[in-house]
Amino acid sequence: PRLTLTIADGAAFMRDTTQKFDVIIVDSTDPVGPGEVLFTDSFYGHAKRALTGGGILVTQNGVPFMQGDELTNTMRAFKALFADWGCYMATVPTYAGGAMAFGWGTDSAARRTSLATLQDRFAASGLTPDYYTPAVHQAAFALPAYVSRLMP
Repeated sequence: PRLTLTIADGAAFMRDTTQKFDVIIVDSTDPVGPGEVLFTDSFYGHAKRALTGGGILVTQNGVPFMQGDELTNTMRAFKALFADWGCYMATVPTYAGGAMAFGWGTDSAARRTSLATLQDRFAASGLTPDYYTPAVHQAAFALPAYVSRLMP
C-alpha cells in the first residue's frame, strides 16, 4: 500500500519492527511525560534502521521561538545519524507562538529537487489545494535567523 497508518506506542513499534518505510512521519506530543521517549537518540536510531535506502524521517519539533532546545536536540541527533538533515517551517494556526519546526533526516539528496521539477510534478498531479504550491514548499526550507542559530 502507498500509506500505512499505525497508531501505537511509537517507541515500541520502531524498536520492534522489521518493516522498511520510505517515509516515517512522527507527529508526536511534546517531549514531556510519555512522549519524551520519541525525542531520544535511541528512538531516532530505531527509526533510521526502519527506513529504506533513501528514506526520510520527519519529526515535529515544536515552536522554535518558545521551544528552541527541542529543535536543537533533535538536529544534533539527526546530524549524527543522517548524511543530510535540517528542518523546515510551517504555520500551524492551532499552536501558539508562531511557526512550527519539523525536523527531517535522510541519506538521500532528493530534497534538492529544483523548483521547476516540483512545478512539473505538481501540475501533473492535478491537485488544487488552497495552501500548498511548489514555491511554498521550497520556501518552507528558508529559515529565519533565530531558527538557523538553533542548528548544531
